Amino acid sequence: MSLSKFFSALLLLPLLAAAPCALADPLYTLTFLPGDFSAAALAQNGQVVGSARGGAAVWSTTSTTYLASLLPGSEGLAINSAGAIAGRVGASAFVYADGGLQTFALPTPLATWATGINDAGQVSGTGRLGFGEHTGFRYSGGVFTEMGNFGGALSVANAINAGGDLAGFAGFPTEAWFDPDRHAAVYRDGTLLDLGTLGGRISEANDINDAGFVAGWSELAGGSGERPFLFSPGQARMSDLGSLGGSAGRANGINNAGTVVGLSDIGGPDGFDYHAFVYGASGMADLNTLVGPTAGWTLVSALDVNDAGQILAQACNASLAECRAVRLDLIAAVPEPGAWAMLAGGVVLLLWRARKRTLWIVAPVLAAPLLASAQALPSYTPSFLPAGFTATAINARGQVAGLTANAAALWDSGVLTEYTAAAPGSFAFALDNRGQMAGGWAGDSYVFAAGGVRNVGRQGLWHSSFAIAINDLGAIAGRSYWGVGERSRGYVLAGGVLRMIPSFGGDWSDATAINRSGQVAGTAAVTGDAIPEPNFRAFVYKDKAMRNLGTLGGRNSSASDINDAGQVAGFSWIAEVDEFDNPRVHAFLYAGGVMQDIGTLGGDYSSALGINNAGIVVGESTVSTPDGIEQRAFGYAGGAMLDLNTRATMPAGWLLVSARDVNDAGQVLAQACSLEDCLYLRLDPVP
Repeated sequence: MSLSKFFSALLLLPLLAAAPCALADPLYTLTFLPGDFSAAALAQNGQVVGSARGGAAVWSTTSTTYLASLLPGSEGLAINSAGAIAGRVGASAFVYADGGLQTFALPTPLATWATGINDAGQVSGTGRLGFGEHTGFRYSGGVFTEMGNFGGALSVANAINAGGDLAGFAGFPTEAWFDPDRHAAVYRDGTLLDLGTLGGRISEANDINDAGFVAGWSELAGGSGERPFLFSPGQARMSDLGSLGGSAGRANGINNAGTVVGLSDIGGPDGFDYHAFVYGASGMADLNTLVGPTAGWTLVSALDVNDAGQILAQACNASLAECRAVRLDLIAAVPEPGAWAMLAGGVVLLLWRARKRTLWIVAPVLAAPLLASAQALPSYTPSFLPAGFTATAINARGQVAGLTANAAALWDSGVLTEYTAAAPGSFAFALDNRGQMAGGWAGDSYVFAAGGVRNVGRQGLWHSSFAIAINDLGAIAGRSYWGVGERSRGYVLAGGVLRMIPSFGGDWSDATAINRSGQVAGTAAVTGDAIPEPNFRAFVYKDKAMRNLGTLGGRNSSASDINDAGQVAGFSWIAEVDEFDNPRVHAFLYAGGVMQDIGTLGGDYSSALGINNAGIVVGESTVSTPDGIEQRAFGYAGGAMLDLNTRATMPAGWLLVSARDVNDAGQVLAQACSLEDCLYLRLDPVP
């Protein structure tokens, strides 16, 4: 039975003269997919397509098929009833069916990927033709049919139904390159249909069923909010599906019974602000109220729904700092002894519970971790990393992310793993505590993990982009560019919702770090900023709220890192200038709403580059020596800045010149130089 029919049955029960019974609660059982499986879509038989163990994969309750040996670095993005899958491998789209593989790409594209496949083998997809220029398409019998646009440079096909109709969105002429004007659209019989919006300038369609009903999301008038929508072809009208209490939501999937699934903001103050929802005949319900005890797991997004009413979703656990794909299966209604009044009361209670916000679920993540008391820096022993490896970040396990001349790479206990086969020429800038790296490849933002290589740039970044930060719950922050030489806009992709980060009136912003609750630290231009006379400020951004952190008295400031308590490290100009009339720049620690100057090692310049959850700050500073001004790595703890060369036992001739990052175990990622060479190394605290 489909979920919408199930809800309809509930509504009709009080009107029927039947034997007294009551419905058991909950409505769904929950099955976890493997921890390394990144899920994308749900088949009619309950199989899930996605990526695992280095390539596309298909999961079922009895087995998992891995395609990494055939398609290294691939992503499975769609699956039909016959088990044929479609997705992306390298810069091409692919279809894998009955043991046969077909790859295809638009002429001279930067990238092509498949997003849907129907039972006739027709494929929907999108190709990137240039910076900011995309085209959605249908691929059938070796022929591409482009869906066109509304005068802009952008169209995207997100889904295809049994009749070959495409659903997605198309752009209008616009100057807002970083967030272009676009409307949800359906391509049918050679015509591109504009589905309109709910009053705002932006809407996007994410799925279409065989009857032509479309699910997606739209901005409200004046940009006041965003809502999931359901478009009815008969009424030619877009309906607002409402929310679970917050101001934003997305509809991701729809089945042939008209059941819609997605995610909605619950209006919580922090943490997991989004919950998965299902929308049926009774309206919108929080899926967290329709499953049994989940031992701390919260359903944050519903990705897809099939005609059996099964739902593919993502669940996150705050205490474990982990997110997993799950499948929800309907439980058949079970008669239980009881009076008719119990039935009526039970149905009313169930519907009330389904519609009620459940803020208690997010409580575990609302409390920021307690900061350790102020402490002095320990002594360190150095472990040099391989020559030719450029290190960028360190996680709590002591793993180090970076890049070699060949590709993004991960260093772990002396072993260097390169992503040359899956993503040659890629690079990584960030690392979470599960070993997932974030970076870029071929002009797109990517995540590199043992489970595979995942393109996150195609989820709404219509320009050249790369990821520069990742948290343990899979949220990504980074930069997007319109073209070569253009300035960037920061972005954050969290819980399936993409946000472009604004500026303070200038023409650029830059995200550099993201913490566990989704706060992004970075730098944004102020009105009047220009290359000869820069004007920029450090910021913290979360859910459309932008906070200017100010300066230490000078013109500019910039944020480098943020910890889970919201403390920020970076640098700022101060009110003084040096002997050459250049601004003096000092490292800062922002805590409790105040930017604190943490000084230098004696020179005119210092910059804080990393901070951990104990509030230890690391960075680089100039220092005066008999040979002149030199640069040294520093650590700041307990209110004092120290030269890390005084705390580390370094080989003769080597000096620590910069400390790039610090983890919660107190290990420091640093760079050291001798007269002949510079290498990266990990500094391990001496017990």
